[in-house]
Amino acid sequence: MSFVIRSSACYLPQGKVSAEELDQRLSLEPGTCRRRYGVDYRHYASPSETALFMGAEAARAALDRAELQWADIDLLVCASGTPHQALPYNAAGILAELQIAEPLATMDVNASCLSFLAALEFSHCAIASGRYRRVMIVSSEVAKIGVQDVKPETATLFADGAAAFVLEASKNSAGLLTSLFQTYPEGYSLCQIRAGGSGLHPTRNPMEAVAEGSYFEMHGKALYKMVSKLAPDFIRHGLGKAQLTLSDIAHIVPHQASHAGLAHLVHRLGLDNDKVVNLFATMGNQVAASLPIALDHLLRNKRVARGEQVMLFGSAAGLSLGLGVLSL
Repeated sequence: MSFVIRSSACYLPQGKVSAEELDQRLSLEPGTCRRRYGVDYRHYASPSETALFMGAEAARAALDRAELQWADIDLLVCASGTPHQALPYNAAGILAELQIAEPLATMDVNASCLSFLAALEFSHCAIASGRYRRVMIVSSEVAKIGVQDVKPETATLFADGAAAFVLEASKNSAGLLTSLFQTYPEGYSLCQIRAGGSGLHPTRNPMEAVAEGSYFEMHGKALYKMVSKLAPDFIRHGLGKAQLTLSDIAHIVPHQASHAGLAHLVHRLGLDNDKVVNLFATMGNQVAASLPIALDHLLRNKRVARGEQVMLFGSAAGLSLGLGVLSL
């Protein structure tokens, strides 16, 4: 038993900021954000567009497109890299936002930017075991709030949004053909938000330190070099588990990590640009929502033939790499 994608949907914040506006905000020469950082515009959530609100909106739309009721969903999985609050967990918050009358099984899966792919892996196993028939995965991120407008390379990187997918058990689909996840602990501190847990807490640390640790920190060059070095062999290994090569893949959905990172991936692996879903100019890096929003875009805007294989690939704070191949 495997699964098919019954439906998908995404929610993008109403607020949209152009590259020209970002140039002004960051005191850059006109045209810098487009030319150097690959930005056309960014969607930024308003205070009322919380991660829970956006996740609930995407979930409702996916349910409507699947022509199902909430009673038809066996499990709601929230796959986000950042929490709305420390407790309760995100999936419970999204369920509360939905105001569903009956209880529903919920849980979170968090692997930073790879959370959606990790949730696909879990859901594949859960459906194959017969425990669940229909699983909804929701990824929702308010990412820009955690970035200071100091360094242009990070200030232009992130954006907000949410996506939801309904997976349904099927004997006639291969679902997730193969997957691979690896974490390289030497990269643990290259990309982080230090506050938000017990490690940097106001009871043991000055409030100034907690406030500073609430913002995103990245050692961009070191992270870029590490991912660039590891990615080719990792991808070959992941595909090889299913006796596949890149020539067998019809579409590639990468995590929208950065403008330079996507360009380097295409060049390093010798990929056909037409195969690669690249939404960075308009979507930016939406943390865990990047992969599902890009996959939703592929399914809605390109002709994906039955049986074609789609590779999802990304990196995440950790440092972790992840790959999965869907047979649609």
